[in-house]
Amino acid sequence: MAVVLQNLTDFKRFLGKPGATIQLVRNTFMDRQPEATQQAYRDKGMYAPRAVQALSRKAAVFTLRGYPGTVWLYWDKGARGWRFSGDTVTVPLVTGLGPADELVYRCSFAEGFEPAPRSRAVRRPKVEEAQPAFV
Repeated sequence: MAVVLQNLTDFKRFLGKPGATIQLVRNTFMDRQPEATQQAYRDKGMYAPRAVQALSRKAAVFTLRGYPGTVWLYWDKGARGWRFSGDTVTVPLVTGLGPADELVYRCSFAEGFEPAPRSRAVRRPKVEEAQPAFV
């Protein structure tokens, strides 16, 4: 089942499900840094898939797969500029160090945790004839 996010509520609901994973696919701030800095960022595992460790009203704590430590993602009042499109979440990054930057995360479920597709309830056909009355 594909992840489809339309707003922050959908994103929070997704993060609350078992196996929810996000992965950083683009960081425009890091793209403007020297190659050595970009490589150090990759070496720290910042582009590795992130699994939800804890969730609160205003933040999520992620573990980086294969790396020690955690990463926090806050969405209090700063979530106003967030954009949602399918399985991606774009978070504006205001650093004050030049043009506005953004982080783009792709949301998915870890292997084995994909939710089963929903099946609709089968409706019984309407009976066209009246049921006989038993006396």
